[in-house]
Amino acid sequence: MTAMDGYGLQKSNLLQINQDVRALFQAARSIPGLADVGFGDWEKTCATLPGQLNEPTIRVGVVGPIKSGKSTFLNAWLKGDFLKRGAGVVTSIVTRVRAGERLKATLYYKSWSEVNADMEQALVLFPSLHWRSAEDRFDIRREQERAELHEALNALNADLRISEDARNHNMVLISCYLRGYEAVRSLLTDRQAVQHYEAERFMEHWKFTGNESLAVYLRDIQLDIHSGAVGGNIEVADCQGSDSSNPLHLAMIQDYLRSAHLLIYVISSRTGLRRADIKFLAMIKKMGILDSILFVVNCDFSEHPSLEDLKTLVVRVSEELALIRPQPEVYAFSALFNLFSALDGSLTERDRRRLEHWKAEIDLVRFSDQESRRFTTALHRILERQQYTLLLQNPIERLGSISAGMSHWIGVNRDLLSRDAADAREIVDRIRRHQQRFGQILSALQSALSGVGPTIKQAVAGDVNRFLTPGSGEIMASINAFISGYRLAPDSYAERLRCSGFFQTLYQVFQVFKQALDSFITEHINPEIIRFIATEEIKIRDALESVAAPYQSLIGDAYTEFRSLMAQLGIAVDGTGPESIGLPNIENLLRHAGLSIPPLSTTIGYSARIRTEAVLRRGFYRTVSGFKKIMKKPVKHGEGDARALQEAMRVIKRETRQSLEFHLKDYQENIKFRYLFRLAETVAQRFEEAMTQQLQAYSADFGMLAERLGTRQDDKARAAALLADMHMRCQKIGKALARLKAGLAGAAPSGA
Repeated sequence: MTAMDGYGLQKSNLLQINQDVRALFQAARSIPGLADVGFGDWEKTCATLPGQLNEPTIRVGVVGPIKSGKSTFLNAWLKGDFLKRGAGVVTSIVTRVRAGERLKATLYYKSWSEVNADMEQALVLFPSLHWRSAEDRFDIRREQERAELHEALNALNADLRISEDARNHNMVLISCYLRGYEAVRSLLTDRQAVQHYEAERFMEHWKFTGNESLAVYLRDIQLDIHSGAVGGNIEVADCQGSDSSNPLHLAMIQDYLRSAHLLIYVISSRTGLRRADIKFLAMIKKMGILDSILFVVNCDFSEHPSLEDLKTLVVRVSEELALIRPQPEVYAFSALFNLFSALDGSLTERDRRRLEHWKAEIDLVRFSDQESRRFTTALHRILERQQYTLLLQNPIERLGSISAGMSHWIGVNRDLLSRDAADAREIVDRIRRHQQRFGQILSALQSALSGVGPTIKQAVAGDVNRFLTPGSGEIMASINAFISGYRLAPDSYAERLRCSGFFQTLYQVFQVFKQALDSFITEHINPEIIRFIATEEIKIRDALESVAAPYQSLIGDAYTEFRSLMAQLGIAVDGTGPESIGLPNIENLLRHAGLSIPPLSTTIGYSARIRTEAVLRRGFYRTVSGFKKIMKKPVKHGEGDARALQEAMRVIKRETRQSLEFHLKDYQENIKFRYLFRLAETVAQRFEEAMTQQLQAYSADFGMLAERLGTRQDDKARAAALLADMHMRCQKIGKALARLKAGLAGAAPSGA
């Protein structure tokens, strides 16, 4: 039984109930005199429900440092060598895996404008004095610019040109783009191009994931796998770059993680929990998503002489993780052993010998197998719970409301058919007078929701401004404090100044500063932005729920009066009172409204605005020459350049602040107008729709049938028979929904 069988069965049952409810509407129209009867929002809800169940995707992010075994873990899960193992690419790619009818790799390339924007970021304060783009903007498609830039790179000192140290990742980026250009030039366009590798060509995508000069041109990859291990609407993502030296990679990972429903963090048993792991997990905790995480210690059998040694390592890792997340769920097994076992018939001779050697380690294998089963059970439980709560809970509530309303409609009309014409008309008149109360409640609610909208937006705008306003907001204040506190130690660059000269040293100074600032933004600012947005989402929802709560109470009171009236009239009404209307979770609202948060990666895209010409040519040239002119007394060799470097740092800080203020202002407006304001409108609309649908159960036109049937006994008899049949069908629907609710409750146990 696969992980999604339980959910699939419940989804199938829900769709059948939906069909049964729609059949009730058709049955009502087959009653004499009611061929044109409509059921308004009820029918709209039932018509759109199947599409809503097919749309969402449950996302699972697999994260961890390079060489921890993420790709091996995913391949073992998928039971095939689909992702390239051990690629160790320095660029960040999110490889998304979904179920498909056949093997297909879909590569999403950057557009030319995105490539050029990356290059412009990397070329800010580029140290060569002999190369500058003749155009206003760099364009890698211009052959002369590529050639001149390549020549300029070769002219730089080797430590700047080829080092892959964190301080020099921009040099690596430039080199990768230049080296890979000819191979991808025919694939890229002015828009984000897509390339497919299907069936026997599937493995060709490895040349991109294993080659940094090609991978740099990719935005992400999607693999469609014909494996029963992944459900139809499950997406599993291999998030490379979580410990990359480039903060932009980390920001891209953050964008995916904040939308994931479950995280699986992979730790290698060769290294245990490292400082980089603690740092990354602390950041996840700041983002507020640490509760949705499972930990996998990926065991290397060759590293552990005994089972006790491995267990000791697992206990130590668990204790260290508990300092970040109390009672972490930790599972320890060998992903590579599981993969080799799944591929036993197609292993190379070398891998087959490794597998046979490991099988002889009976204790380790038994422990790994037990842990693998325990992990699989926990994973399936969590995924099913996500399926239920994200996809089924709200539709079940909506169908329950419709079923109760149809039960009222059927019950009242059955009773009216048993009365004589005069009695029926009197009853209908009294019911209609009472129904005006429901109309008044709905009208008042609509007015309240429309009135509270501007108030909520005003409150949200105030929060956003306090948090993000460049001049006085909390975020810019934190960034400014970091920039002000950043200190340059000119003495540490004395040797570089002597060997490489002022401008190459200046470029490194800028890159070190920018690296530190970007790391601060991704590790501290971005998590705060995520938490802030989540807080505002809850605030919007709570504000509208508080507005609607009194009207929910009024509906309950009106329903009590409705039941009392029915009792006075001698009419039995099936069903219970109205349940409180609840909103679907924020993600459902966002999905159906087409809303998305501006990418976090844009928060560190500021540096291209730093005015290279103004800073480098006008400011720094004058600074260097000026110091040499005004110095009258003898100075140590290089002291003028060191002082010029300090002045350059002051100008860099000023330019960086101005650039960030402009950038943050744009991000602030996007968060406010394109996301939070539209979210408030969506939540209010959803409340109004839900309330309208609920009120329809008590404000339907119960008198139409009595008025149209007249006195013909054969029409009355046929109508009575149809209503009796509808009554029985409605009861069955109610029982089926009750079973689904019980299943939903059982599928959501406490804990992770």
